[in-house]
Amino acid sequence: MHSVRAYPAFRQLMLATLATNTAFWMYQVAVGWLALQLTDSPFFVAMAGFVGGIPLLLISLPAGVIIDRFDRRNVLLAAQVGVMVVSAIFALLVSTGRIERWPLLVLVAAYGAIMSFIFPTRTAIVPSLVERRDMANAVALNSASQNATRVVGPSLAGVLIGVLGVAETFAVAAVMQTLALAMTTRLPSLAPESKPGVERGLSSLTVGARVVAQRPYLLGLIVLALAPTVLVMPYINLMPVFARDVLGLGSSGLGVLLASTGLGTVAGSLSVARASGGRGSSSAQIITAAAFAATILAFSLTPIAVAAVVLLFIAGWMSASFLALNQTALQLSVEDEIRGRVLSIYLLTWGMLPFGQLLVGALASQLGTPVAMVVSCLMALASIAAITQRFPSLRQPRGAGGDI
Repeated sequence: MHSVRAYPAFRQLMLATLATNTAFWMYQVAVGWLALQLTDSPFFVAMAGFVGGIPLLLISLPAGVIIDRFDRRNVLLAAQVGVMVVSAIFALLVSTGRIERWPLLVLVAAYGAIMSFIFPTRTAIVPSLVERRDMANAVALNSASQNATRVVGPSLAGVLIGVLGVAETFAVAAVMQTLALAMTTRLPSLAPESKPGVERGLSSLTVGARVVAQRPYLLGLIVLALAPTVLVMPYINLMPVFARDVLGLGSSGLGVLLASTGLGTVAGSLSVARASGGRGSSSAQIITAAAFAATILAFSLTPIAVAAVVLLFIAGWMSASFLALNQTALQLSVEDEIRGRVLSIYLLTWGMLPFGQLLVGALASQLGTPVAMVVSCLMALASIAAITQRFPSLRQPRGAGGDI
């Protein structure tokens, strides 16, 4: 936790990131549970995830230009206000019983569009708040906080849905976004430096893609992130189905399952920050990605709740370790003036998640949710093997400087 202790501004950023990302993942589970209640259809649950993720594909590239061109603190403040408003509208509609399928999908799309700015901006800010010698530790810790909330938030949402209700869960998420806004106001101004030769117009949208295409290691990191993200992560979206229909648990049981993954996620993320801050061999990323897919495959096959809890803990550890290692290596391999655009390219891997959710949702409707996830995890393992073969640089030791 060195960077948290040494840099007050970085500490504020991490606290705000914990609040906003936890609220985001709470909202994700609440939307999934609400979609299941409204329609009793696994496909519509997947459809809600698809609609929420599509803005990442459409907005990520222009968002990267804005992040690199304007004061990153002001970009964050505007986005935090927007996501807070959408969360409050969700809470109001659900509490008054006026939520229907189409309003749900519209709000989900708006929320996803705003988060397309929040995710890469918070990540791009990190190197501006710490010294270069501490960047590896800070990037790993920031990645740890982001990845920990991926399931800590949903686990909290599962408990709140069972104890308070869906509307109240949306309200708590809105309050957490308000707290994130308050903490973001305490960050310093982060206006970019004016440099000659900065590309404008259409070329500024594509510079990140050109940089990634020219550096095999960066391209390998991003392609490697696709397999577990698109083919394995849909299990989170379908967790309400596993909890209710496969394991015979209610919303409280959903909270227990997600809490187990959350504990594993926290442990995995912090273990990466403590061990190396992102240095070392990229083979660790390959191993953790494959272990994540294999563990979710085993989870999909078990009808025993206790075994499911244990497997989800391991899956959380593996997924968080992979994401922290991958994101840290990426951050250490790009220059600050193009950081926002490269991170936006990386975010496109999460923009592809809805296609995985839609695919698994369609398979679940035809074959059942467990079989659908088994097929998807097998595809992920095959993809990871192929990517490792195609990008040999992923198997080589990397220093703190990466490909710069």
